[in-house]
Amino acid sequence: MVLQQRSQLKSAEEMPGSFGGSKGETKELFAGEEMFYRQRFQRHGSVFKSRIFGKKFAFLIGTQANKLVLMDQADHLSAEQGWIFLKPIFGSGVLLQDGKRHKAIRRLIHPAMHGQALNNYFDTIHLLAENFLQEKATEGILPAIDAFTEFSLTVALQLVLGTETKAEFAESLQYFLTMLVGRRAKLHLDLPFTIYGRSQSARRKLKTFLQQKIATRRQNGDLKESQDFLGLFLASVTEDGDPLSDTEIIDQLLMVLFAGHENPAVLISWLLLELNANPEWKERLLNEQKEVVGDEPLHLSHLKQFTNLGYALKEVERLYPPVQNISRGVVKDIEYDGYRIPAGWMVDVSPMLTHRLPEIYANPDSFDPDRFAPPREEDKQHPFSLVGFGGGSHVCLGYQFAQMEMKIFMSLLLRHYDWQITPEKSAIAPVYEPSKIQDQLEIKLHQ
Repeated sequence: MVLQQRSQLKSAEEMPGSFGGSKGETKELFAGEEMFYRQRFQRHGSVFKSRIFGKKFAFLIGTQANKLVLMDQADHLSAEQGWIFLKPIFGSGVLLQDGKRHKAIRRLIHPAMHGQALNNYFDTIHLLAENFLQEKATEGILPAIDAFTEFSLTVALQLVLGTETKAEFAESLQYFLTMLVGRRAKLHLDLPFTIYGRSQSARRKLKTFLQQKIATRRQNGDLKESQDFLGLFLASVTEDGDPLSDTEIIDQLLMVLFAGHENPAVLISWLLLELNANPEWKERLLNEQKEVVGDEPLHLSHLKQFTNLGYALKEVERLYPPVQNISRGVVKDIEYDGYRIPAGWMVDVSPMLTHRLPEIYANPDSFDPDRFAPPREEDKQHPFSLVGFGGGSHVCLGYQFAQMEMKIFMSLLLRHYDWQITPEKSAIAPVYEPSKIQDQLEIKLHQ
């Protein structure tokens, strides 16, 4: 019976869609970005094919597809192949690992992202957020994404590397930002006059910087007393009792920096735009701050009481997911919706499209954080319907850290500052291409 059912499966080659011309649809993807996916979804439905960078892709849209790829058939798929374009820049960090090695590294990283370690970060994040807001409130109009990225990267560098001086911070910040630009390089030539070459040069300098930090920390000892990621990695041992190598520590640190520097900045920027467009929600969040914090200093215990802020953060994750598409390499055949997708193909699921499906979310283009409140709880009607931070065994390890950072920042902003942000949402709604618009967002902070 199983053989008969398998024989009735259609080949992935028979999926609707197109492999494009001799170069596939790579050019169309880069030109269209989010609309590449949306237009094909509207034309072909929840399953379609394409060819990108010479690889055959099966695009699978919806909660069942998310569940299959992120959990049920995750052992048939490779995250490393899905994120391989990041490897020359960030090395072989946890995002690019599979199987037993991935599980082992996650176990080592987990304590740095949860429990007491997370609590220990509160004072540092709070101080950095206060300093950032005080400084930026004296400046003029700022590019929102760049400004908030500066804040989140400052937090990440402080907590990941434990940089102790302004000179150390400035040095590591410049190396990281220059290295980061290499993601967008189309020509991977390691030469001084190319974007990629400058990125690789910065990576080598940052690696040397980190090796010096590692040597100093090991010489000073007391690794278990450290309250930053570097110290926790240095104190960690493998299942065999061996310490992590310098190369592995550096790869993991670079990946944590990459994952942690951008997502909070993007979500905060869009939340401020939505609150300006929905003043009733801005007032609601301000009232929540008054009720929970009042005239007291902000404490760690307050964060769990920001219920409405939590709903609002979920809603911007839904509308503007930090990870818009998640790719995996197929290493063992999988089946979905009557198709057999063979090893050698790639599969791609889309938080961006899933989050706008009207069968899951009522009026999906509208900003409505109450959709996450009881009794509606629209995200709980179907598993894997809110996956802006991934899901399954590769779910973002830093999710709780990001929530903590954003809640601290928004609490200080709401209680002590105000803002104007442009363009107004009415001029850009509905926002189906956030990546093309978010760099246009400009903000003015004031007390």
